[in-house]
Amino acid sequence: MNRFHLSMLIFCLIGALVLSPGTQSDPANPIAAADGKETPSTPLPDQSFMMSANKVANALYLAGDLAGDRVILVGERGLVLRSSDRGKNFEQVPAPTRRLLSDVELREDGVAIAVGHESTILRSQDGGDTWQVVHHDPEQDLALFSVADEGEGNWVAVGAFGLVLVSSDDGVTWEQHLVSEDGPHLYSVRVHSEGLLAVGEFGSLFSSKDHGENWKMLPVPYEGTLFDILVMKDRWILMGLRGNLWEGNASEWKQIDHGSEATLFGGAMLTDDTVIVVGAEGVTLIRSPETGEWTHKSIQEKDRRLLSAPLPLLDNSVLGLGEKGFRWIFGRGNQGTGEGEGR
Repeated sequence: MNRFHLSMLIFCLIGALVLSPGTQSDPANPIAAADGKETPSTPLPDQSFMMSANKVANALYLAGDLAGDRVILVGERGLVLRSSDRGKNFEQVPAPTRRLLSDVELREDGVAIAVGHESTILRSQDGGDTWQVVHHDPEQDLALFSVADEGEGNWVAVGAFGLVLVSSDDGVTWEQHLVSEDGPHLYSVRVHSEGLLAVGEFGSLFSSKDHGENWKMLPVPYEGTLFDILVMKDRWILMGLRGNLWEGNASEWKQIDHGSEATLFGGAMLTDDTVIVVGAEGVTLIRSPETGEWTHKSIQEKDRRLLSAPLPLLDNSVLGLGEKGFRWIFGRGNQGTGEGEGR
């Protein structure tokens, strides 16, 4: 993969961060004026469409989630795939947007939220079969990168320039906030025992104990971009640019030397507490739950393509989502899934 191609893929992963002409006068804090207000939702035109099988197979997938037998994947141009048999087979479902979708959360009761560019938020009540636009702000033109479900109807989505959107009515309406006056881009938000954690550029790590309305910065011994955070029982795991990988908590951190400078985009934990972290060039790191040691999964040359996120399924098989479709990186015989598997 040439450097230009990799740069473009990273750009797709972190979103279109260029503001619309009306907001470029204050690039450091383009959303401060609307902080704390319920944001209007500009309806998207009916743009539901179906990609051809070849395009689906080679699309960019950024995130996925599962609940029971249901699995949902999201990616470029509003693409949504759904499985009702724990990831054995996938089918495309219409979505009312062509904006890139960055993240999705699916709940056991069938409620799902997907977020993406132009502050687009889609909501489903039937496990991803049908979707409605509940928020869209093309004038502000800021990407949302991550969404988390805190339970009891509380949701939070984070994105470019410190944008935070919160919902207290199970994702039906959303109110806008700002993580800080500096407004760093936020690429991941996770739920932990005391509230929320969010990470982003400039080594930013923030915590919130009031459902995302107010945030406190926590110390991190790294000033580069962080793309994801994993919350374990006894530690947090940070990952980011140039292979940066850290374990620790708010008071103490340890950098992990794993021998690769490939950017790390996303991680997940299996039911046995094994940790999987993936990134550029197909890099896949594994943390043993017994020893805490990190190892590299061997990669075939044909699989050296960018991975944005691992998606563990109920049998501890793992889908690798990213460039040119998705593939099994653990389990299921490492066989393709048909539609969606990169050729």
